[in-house]
Amino acid sequence: DPTVRFAAREDTDRALREVIAYRLYTDLRRGWRVTAPNLEQAGLLRIDYRSLTDVCTADDLWVGTHPVLASATPAEREAVARALLDFMRRELAVKVDYLDAGAQEQLVQRSNQHLLPPWGLDENEQDKLERGTVLKPRSRRPRDDHRFVHLSPLSNFGRFLRRTLSTPNLPLPVSETGQVVAELLANLRTGGLVAVTDEAVDAEDVDGYQLPAAALIWRAGDGTAAAHDPIRVPNAPDDGLRTNAFFVEFYQHVAAELRGLHAREHTAQVPNEERQKREDAFRENRLPLLFCSPTMELGIDIADLNIVGMRN
Repeated sequence: DPTVRFAAREDTDRALREVIAYRLYTDLRRGWRVTAPNLEQAGLLRIDYRSLTDVCTADDLWVGTHPVLASATPAEREAVARALLDFMRRELAVKVDYLDAGAQEQLVQRSNQHLLPPWGLDENEQDKLERGTVLKPRSRRPRDDHRFVHLSPLSNFGRFLRRTLSTPNLPLPVSETGQVVAELLANLRTGGLVAVTDEAVDAEDVDGYQLPAAALIWRAGDGTAAAHDPIRVPNAPDDGLRTNAFFVEFYQHVAAELRGLHAREHTAQVPNEERQKREDAFRENRLPLLFCSPTMELGIDIADLNIVGMRN
């Protein structure tokens, strides 16, 4: 309601701010989206980590760790530590209220009370909000909680560690990879870059970790190079990974020109009364775009409409 003031306006602003924050964090999730790449894939966002360089250059932290870590250069340590932190946040192993189940209940209530479509959380997504995960640096167990993300020595990250830290004179065998991961996490924890949020339940279990939101530094990118994931793409081009020029332009410029443009769907899943309202709004030019299944193609008159775009 644009007319509200005072406490009601503060509540409305808070609800919108929290919905936007939730969407920003879920946009970090790893995905190979072609039709809607996230800001990182479009080169418009770069995430750094507080004190990461300090942790990796503090030699006293690495004394007594596995030889491949103790003898590594600060740059090598930072490369593997950054890859680990990137993996965690792209799997949403982030400690932040917006991804917490309890806080999300309040978020849904505030959205329903204070925000109109399309600004609030859609009713179809409220039952399937993205939740934060927990990193377990071990193999999966049959009874593991579905929110765990596992990192075993045989995982892609384990192979990345062996590629990056092994040398002809000092190889990193699979049997010792778990130790390196554990020592990495321990030192990152000392620097406040990870936190234990799920303690081991028995002697064979390990602690579960999340990345505190306060450790993230959000930086704007210029759209020239997409983020590189060395775990999945070992060798990036010298000039960086290309971005999709269409979406860079769309996100930076075209989107602002579309302010106020809205659309609705017209399918058999939409209740009949609501479909009728949308037909009337479309017919009267109050609804500029309507995305339809064959429900609209079978004889419904839309006033002066004489051109329809059809796909498939």
